[in-house]
Amino acid sequence: MRNIALILTSIIMGAVGQILLKVGANRLGSINFNIEGLLSIIKNYYIIIGLVLFGTSFLLWVKILTKNDLSYVYPMVSISYIIIILASRFLFNEPFTINKIIGIIAIICGVFIINK
Repeated sequence: MRNIALILTSIIMGAVGQILLKVGANRLGSINFNIEGLLSIIKNYYIIIGLVLFGTSFLLWVKILTKNDLSYVYPMVSISYIIIILASRFLFNEPFTINKIIGIIAIICGVFIINK
């Protein structure tokens, strides 16, 4: 059986992980890739939690791939685009345009059609 709950959990965890990485990156501001910069990344708990969620999502994804066809589950990853667009609007005040709305509708239709 195709475990939709596990698939959606992995997708949501990955998206939330990315959102937390963005929050952490915003709190860092500009960064240099030297010892001081790397330490500031390591000390940023948003980034650490984001990485843990993203990593856990990856492990769930591997489990999902052992039980499902890639052609079935991979199109569902595009659901994360919807989560990111909506979170970007509400958390980061990014613009929400008609093109994004049309894109969201197209993604939902595409996932439904592919997996029907």
